[in-house]
Amino acid sequence: MRIVSRVLTAVGVLVLLAGLVAVHVDRQVLDADRFAGHVDDVRTDADVSRLLGVEISDRVIEVDPELVALRPLLESVGDSLVSSPALAPVVRAAVRPLHDALVSGGEGDRLVLQLADVGALVVAAVTTVAPDVEATLPDDLDVRLAEIGSGTVTDRFVARAHLVGTLSWSLPLLGLALVLAGAWLDGRRGRRLVDATGQGLLLAGGGLAGLALTGGFAASVLDTTTLDRALLAAAWNSQDASLWALVAFVAGLGYVVRVAAAIDADADLRDVGHRVHQLALVRRDPQAYLVRGAVLVGVAVLALVRPLETVRLAVVALAFVALVHGLRQLGHGLARRRPEPGRVAQWVLAHVRVPLAAGLAVALVGVVVVVAVWPREGSITSLVGGGDDDGCNGHVALCDRPYDEVAQPATHNSMSAGDEPGWFLAEQPTGVMGQLRDGIRVLLVDTWYGRETDREGVVATAGRAREEALRQATETYGSAIVDSALRVRDALGAVPRGPERVYLCHALCELGATELGPLLRDVRGWMEDHPREVVTLFVQDEVTPDDLAALVDDAGLLPMVHTQRAGQPWPTLGEMVDSGRRLVVLQENVGGGDAHPWILDGFAWVQDTPYGFRSADQMSCEPNRGPADASLLLVNHWLSNYSSRVSDAERVNARDVLLPRLLRCRDERGLLPAYVAVDNYDRGDLLGVVDVLNGLD
Repeated sequence: MRIVSRVLTAVGVLVLLAGLVAVHVDRQVLDADRFAGHVDDVRTDADVSRLLGVEISDRVIEVDPELVALRPLLESVGDSLVSSPALAPVVRAAVRPLHDALVSGGEGDRLVLQLADVGALVVAAVTTVAPDVEATLPDDLDVRLAEIGSGTVTDRFVARAHLVGTLSWSLPLLGLALVLAGAWLDGRRGRRLVDATGQGLLLAGGGLAGLALTGGFAASVLDTTTLDRALLAAAWNSQDASLWALVAFVAGLGYVVRVAAAIDADADLRDVGHRVHQLALVRRDPQAYLVRGAVLVGVAVLALVRPLETVRLAVVALAFVALVHGLRQLGHGLARRRPEPGRVAQWVLAHVRVPLAAGLAVALVGVVVVVAVWPREGSITSLVGGGDDDGCNGHVALCDRPYDEVAQPATHNSMSAGDEPGWFLAEQPTGVMGQLRDGIRVLLVDTWYGRETDREGVVATAGRAREEALRQATETYGSAIVDSALRVRDALGAVPRGPERVYLCHALCELGATELGPLLRDVRGWMEDHPREVVTLFVQDEVTPDDLAALVDDAGLLPMVHTQRAGQPWPTLGEMVDSGRRLVVLQENVGGGDAHPWILDGFAWVQDTPYGFRSADQMSCEPNRGPADASLLLVNHWLSNYSSRVSDAERVNARDVLLPRLLRCRDERGLLPAYVAVDNYDRGDLLGVVDVLNGLD
């Protein structure tokens, strides 16, 4: 019977281990958002991006062999573009529907993730760097990151996906049942059965750790000079952390179960330490040698492959042990201080105390983990979080200043958010709400009519505005980039449907879109929570004032809008805060007229500087739009090199570049820069420079 018991236990642990692998696959591969994140991580891997850059350059040179002289340039540009953060929304948006089609068995004989847009970007960037090069790409110049062949393969993948989903819950239950059956046949009852469950979890966690170690070591020694192997190593590395998190969870759960099931109520940390000391240093039997050897080799491999993770796991393990045993000690201390209970109370203490203590331990561990991993606010948020409670836009000194005598941080194309799905070549790290939280107070946005499509998150520019959108997008990005974005849309099979709505888009809504109505409702909620903040919405409008006004009204913002009358001085920020009318709305093309006088004719009230610069030394303060007597000066401070927006922002938003230009514009134009508009506001020192302009630093 003992042999049967051990066989059942061993099989149970193996089944439980297989179930844990299925759980990991189910969470990390079959979940669309996590899968898209892993694919994006693979794209940004240094070896993968380098080899994809080589692959792209090879394909370009095949089209035009004369470009072989530019191979280093092609490879460099290809590498930087493949790994660029600007491509993250595009890659994630493209992967999700492909993943959904695979898992659910969508239409199509062939599912291909293409980077035709990367090829177009490479050629466009090369022609920017080397204008004499006139290279063109055929429509089929695609770098295929993943290709799943015929419908037969797709059907097989779908069947396996559903099988893994079933195994992810059935195998762990079956494994635990087998472990319990083995313990039962061995004569264990009551708490000893619970202890056997904890042992099974610990053994399965150890097996999973072994798999993680083996995979990590294999990935670290893999020759990544070929694209296939680089992709394999990057794919493993992208999910390695989540696998170790599962190891820690299972091992921790097994440890808690064993502590809760401890037969000796007086067992404490010294007993555990004594047993560990005996096994690690004293015992000389074969079993001890095997355990010591396996542990030491495992730790050595983990330390070599993942040194930082080794330290982190050690610290977490020590903290976990200290917490659980600390709770045990507290429980013993409290139990011994209580008066002698009656029979009912004795039964309750005997049967409930340990499970209750274990539950409290798990709950407290969860709280500790949540606190440990909770995202911390960035440096920008911490800068604006220390403002004066009685101030205006964070500072008491600004309350007595007229609106047009206050410098305010602004974002160009505020809606173009790198952390929101579907935005192509995003110009800001986060969306409007994140920008407000970080201290941005002037939002430069573009409104267009759009229509939803049959693909979630994909919006098409609607109606007659589409021609103008195509023209503007082509002027901004070039025809190659626009064609590439449209190929992505066509590859996803997106079909416009439903009514026209107002979206924030940068020309073509296929390049990214945020519906305006829901966003305005979020803005209203934020302004209600921050009653001393003045916010400005500067709209490049392809939408009628009536439609904008209706959305502002529906969002509940109408009581907050400020109406500025011609010939009247601007109120102070303090007056705007006290009146509650602290939202300024301007439109570039058409004001609201008599029907909506609060929608100001933007370039009747604002004058600005040129934009479209390619380098910092080209930036000027010359008049561009708006009359010379307009009291608000908008300084457009960004570079229009779409392939290097982030690094460009790092340079031009730096204090030693941004501040001198603003001071020069102030002197040349005779006005304080009221709106300082930048790309990637989180780079450089926008908020600090604005404080200098306002005399606050």
